[in-house]
Amino acid sequence: MSNFAHRFVVAMATLGGACLAGCATQYGASDDGSHLVSPGKYQLYSCAQMAALEPSLRTREGELVVLIAKAESGPGGAIAATLAYRAEYLQTRGELAELGKATAAKNCPPLAVEEPPKTPPKGRPARR
Repeated sequence: MSNFAHRFVVAMATLGGACLAGCATQYGASDDGSHLVSPGKYQLYSCAQMAALEPSLRTREGELVVLIAKAESGPGGAIAATLAYRAEYLQTRGELAELGKATAAKNCPPLAVEEPPKTPPKGRPARR
């Protein structure tokens, strides 16, 4: 394949991927990740089981926010963060949303609603 043909194929693939990504966000793929989780996933869980799952999901969500912020701080970081962490972050958000729906449907005590950290913690962690 000639150099021009190779560049043309790469450019068309990139353009096609960008178009598909635009369609996914424009036509219904919300930012809460609910489209990545099976509806009714937690229907058979008890209130205690759902309450036990929630802290680990919140912890992972916070970890992913920190990892995304850290990746975005470097050159080309937005692309790296999207490739490495965005899907898992959206899935975790979807899991929390579905868990909240199941909790409300079963009249369980509401889950704690915490906002994930917006920025990574400053400084180095203390050594033990």
